[in-house]
Amino acid sequence: MRTHRTIVAALLILAGTAIAQHPPETTEDGLVRVPSNSRAGVYRAPGVPFAHYRRVIIGATIPIEFRKGWQRAHREVTPKDLENIRGDFARAFRTELDEELVKRGGFAVAPEPAPDVIRIDATVTQLDLSAPTAGNTPSGRTYTRNAGSMKVVIELRDAASGVLIGRIIDYEQAREFQEPQLVNQVTNLEEFRVGFANAARYTREAINVAKTERPHP
Repeated sequence: MRTHRTIVAALLILAGTAIAQHPPETTEDGLVRVPSNSRAGVYRAPGVPFAHYRRVIIGATIPIEFRKGWQRAHREVTPKDLENIRGDFARAFRTELDEELVKRGGFAVAPEPAPDVIRIDATVTQLDLSAPTAGNTPSGRTYTRNAGSMKVVIELRDAASGVLIGRIIDYEQAREFQEPQLVNQVTNLEEFRVGFANAARYTREAINVAKTERPHP
C-alpha cells in the first residue's frame, strides 16, 4: 500500500510540474496568447500594430537566474563559477538574438529609441544546470544524460514609449541521451545554445506574424 501511495504521489508531482510549465492563456499584465506554430507561448497586447517596426534594440543585460534551491544542491559551485556561467550564457543568448533578428530577420540595430524600434529584453529563469562544474579540473570527468533545463522570457516593448507590446515564454529542455555523456563547460553551453536559438527564432517568427496582421478595431 505504501508503495502504491508513493507511486501516486510521484505521478501527481510530475503532473503538477507539467501543468506549471504550460503557458497561461492571459498574463497578469493584460497580454493575450495568440496562435503560434512554435511550442512557446506567444502573447501580444490587444490592438497594437507591429507593421511600422523596422529596427530593434536588444537590452544591455540578460539576467540569468537559477531555479529555487539549485545553489543549495550544488554547493561545489563558487561565486566565480556563477559569474562565469551567467556571463557565458548571457553572451551566447545575445549572439543568438542578433543572428535571428538582425542577420536572418533583416532588422537594423537602432542606436537609440524611436517610433519604429522594438526593444527586446530577454531573461533566463529556472535555470537547472545538471553539471555546473564539469571539466573545471584536468583530472575530473563528469557524465550526465541531460544538461538541464530553463525557462526563457522575452519581452517586446515599444522602444519610444516603453509600453509592453508582447512576450514570448519558452520552456527549454536539453537533449536526453540514453547513456550518460562526458560533459564539460563547452558542451554545457552548446546544449543550452540550442535553447537560446529556439527562443530567438520564436521571437523573430512572432514579430513577423504580428507585422502582417491588421489590428482589430
